Amino acid sequence: MRRFLAATALAAVAIGLAACATPTTAPTLPPSSVTSAGVWAYSFDAGPGIATAILTGADGRTLVRLQCQAPRGDLIVTDWTFSRVRQGEVATTVTVGSATKSFPARVAGDGAGRQALAFTLPTRDPLWNALTPAATVKTEGGGFTHVWAAESASRINDVLNSCRALGS
Repeated sequence: MRRFLAATALAAVAIGLAACATPTTAPTLPPSSVTSAGVWAYSFDAGPGIATAILTGADGRTLVRLQCQAPRGDLIVTDWTFSRVRQGEVATTVTVGSATKSFPARVAGDGAGRQALAFTLPTRDPLWNALTPAATVKTEGGGFTHVWAAESASRINDVLNSCRALGS
């Protein structure tokens, strides 16, 4: 009787282990790239001289924010599509049309449970010479690529021109 109970217990354990070891669905890897779609909004606050363009996705979340304040004149870019990239310094490449620039940037949390790639470039950076209305804009870093939505080059140009017009 003891042998029967021991054999039954072992069989139950073996069946349980086999059931646990069999995956019910295949694991999915996070995407290594994303092409954003959404709506761009541009604003200019004449008081402090801040030009801002924000790309909002279909879910209402901010995907990219471009901001420049005269007279300093640096373009501050914050890209929230980098949520799966490890926080810290990241080798980053920005491409505008056929022009490319590589530099270190930071991926950090924003205090609201999201993290973003953030970097600053001068408004007179040679990279911006490639801005045309049809130019594709993308950011790459930490093994992730974000191809920005249509009109991105035009919105960058809007922010840069507003900042430059104020003497930066």
